[in-house]
Amino acid sequence: MGEARFKVLRKWFKGKKVKEAQPPLPHEPSLNDKMLRYIEQNQHRQPGPREGVLRPEILIPCYNHGAFIGNLVDVLQDVNVPVTVIDDNSNAETREIIDNLQRKHGLKVIRNAVNLRQAGSLNKAIAESENNLFIVANADDYLLPAWVSYALGKFGETDISLLGGKHICFFNHFPQSEKHMAQTLRQSNYQPQSGFRMHGPDDARHFSHDNSIDMTMTGCTFLKSAWEFVGGFYNLENRVSIHDDRDFQMRVCAFFKIGVSDELSAFWRSDSSTGMGTK
Repeated sequence: MGEARFKVLRKWFKGKKVKEAQPPLPHEPSLNDKMLRYIEQNQHRQPGPREGVLRPEILIPCYNHGAFIGNLVDVLQDVNVPVTVIDDNSNAETREIIDNLQRKHGLKVIRNAVNLRQAGSLNKAIAESENNLFIVANADDYLLPAWVSYALGKFGETDISLLGGKHICFFNHFPQSEKHMAQTLRQSNYQPQSGFRMHGPDDARHFSHDNSIDMTMTGCTFLKSAWEFVGGFYNLENRVSIHDDRDFQMRVCAFFKIGVSDELSAFWRSDSSTGMGTK
């Protein structure tokens, strides 16, 4: 290297401060880390007695899903289970549609003064309810009527505290056909027949990713006693999984028996997004 060039580089480096070594970034806990911590924090507690007489209720959290909720309610017309819609501070159009459904079908409607998102809406409805067995139906999906009777039967036959099934994913390019689809689902003779896989506290200790248990939120059925014990649906910052439904299902499994069925509980709409109201 030439002397002149060496002097230039030496002058340039002379004014530079050497950066101090940065401490390593804190370890981001894995889902399994969070799961084990949750279990450890609550293992001193004992669940209360399981419900005797079961009183079911279908809960429909709804945020700006006026375009879909009417067809969902139509599909459930012949299901002999009370239905509650939680209007999560929706726009005026959706509120009007919910009002009309309430007048037509005698639904119970809960109005949120502010947006509570899906987790908060479900917690509010369950806390206010006198029932003790809840089936969730997202307002933009289709809960299959046959799943309702299937789930109620399984809770009567076994000691599970939560049950979920699978879905068929659909994308409807033709909104004008929605009523025909709803009518077809309502009249379907589909009847779930199979059993389910049982999971419990021992399995929960090994959960490592979101699909360690895999079920659909629409059709997720659970006891109020389990909801109370785990503290309901959590806000994002406290979850073991970032998804409010999977987080709840995993935490219930940490202390109760749950069932995962391969039977269909829902048709799940893939082309709907509400932003707020879902987390």
